[in-house]
Amino acid sequence: MEKGYARLFDVVIVGAGPIGCYFAHELAVRGNTVLMLEACPAEQLGGQYGIYHIAAKEFAHFDLPRPREGDDLAFEFSRTENRSAFDHYTKRGSEHIIGLHRRRHILRMNLWAMEAGVDILYETPCEGLVLDENGQVCGVRYNWQGETRTAHTHLVADCSGVASAVRRGLPPNFGIESGPIGTEELLYVNLRYVRWHDTDHVTDHSRGWTYYKTWEAPSGEDDGAILGVGASFSTDYADKMFETFTQNVRLPPYTVERVERGAVPYRRPPYSMVGDGVLVMGDAACLTKPSCGEGVASALVQAKIAVDVVDPLLKRGNPLTRAALWPINTRYYAQQGRAFAAQLAAITGVVGSSAKENEFFFRHNIIFSEKSFQALNAGRELTFTTGQMLRIVPTLLGGMLTGNVRPITISRLWRAMKNSARISKLYADYPKTPAAYRDWKTRADAAWARVPTMAEAARAAE
Repeated sequence: MEKGYARLFDVVIVGAGPIGCYFAHELAVRGNTVLMLEACPAEQLGGQYGIYHIAAKEFAHFDLPRPREGDDLAFEFSRTENRSAFDHYTKRGSEHIIGLHRRRHILRMNLWAMEAGVDILYETPCEGLVLDENGQVCGVRYNWQGETRTAHTHLVADCSGVASAVRRGLPPNFGIESGPIGTEELLYVNLRYVRWHDTDHVTDHSRGWTYYKTWEAPSGEDDGAILGVGASFSTDYADKMFETFTQNVRLPPYTVERVERGAVPYRRPPYSMVGDGVLVMGDAACLTKPSCGEGVASALVQAKIAVDVVDPLLKRGNPLTRAALWPINTRYYAQQGRAFAAQLAAITGVVGSSAKENEFFFRHNIIFSEKSFQALNAGRELTFTTGQMLRIVPTLLGGMLTGNVRPITISRLWRAMKNSARISKLYADYPKTPAAYRDWKTRADAAWARVPTMAEAARAAE
């Protein structure tokens, strides 16, 4: 690009990961001009992890490029199992999952976007927004080979991941929470790529142990697997949880070939993800599944909504104001966000249980039932009718009398169910316009103040 380059783009996207590429491609094929800024070199795309998963149905739903044998396709499986703390009471499920070589697939997504007409600049970090004389966003500054340049635009989309490069630099009172994602608002995930000593042990599906946030999944190697663990606080704490897991669950002998460590957001999303000329997406908006921390499919839901809202505005030449973009908020929270918020409030009540209690819950299908796991995987709320709650009570009391469940755990579960219902009702009443947002936010702050964070719940369990 020539010195002083300041072309007008319809949209500038910060971050060339899967969500940024999808959003860019869908806008570009509709005739919009799109620039993507990526801080990493192209050969370093993909971040900390070598593998990630997407349900097969998402490729058709979002019309994503299909993975290819010998390239970005790592493996496929269709069976899932969830087991208790001491490896009993299996809860089975089925869903066709595709494992992808992350770096190769993201590179394919980049090429897919470029084929649609998207301009991508690598090794080009965002340096901040450009505001006009009225304080409205009109462009973005970026560093091109050591020189600060400007791209003018109608909309800046923050797809920069946990770093939240745009969101963190927003002016005060912009309408989007601008604080960083804190160290206790992350799920630290360590992946061990292992080789089984016994070649008769084949990992052709996933097994999970929810108590330890630990799982076994295919790696793409016939005699290998990925042993994953997620935890609050730090990657060291995640390793500590994995050690506890191996003391209570017997696995066949194996050799660790490599370990990958990283973190994903593990907190509620911002109440609003739109402002005048700004949209926050993906990990920058904490759009991850509360049950496991997976983020790609979750964020694609919001990205598809955003395309449907943004493209007509650009076609009509309408300013991309906070009010004009507001339907992205309302539609996302109606379609997925409400259920995820309610899930998060419910899950925090389970984190504080002991291994013995987890065993009891699995045995009696309290919280940990095949129906509950199906709901979590499908992005539905963990709903409990009055009748269901009344049927659970005698079992819990029996568990307390026999020493299998502590009174404090029953109290936490009951509080979590109430919090989940309260949060669900709150998001069902999400404001239709920005005018009603301030009052709703006051109620939301009060409701979430009653819900412990995942880190707080984990700390209370120690």
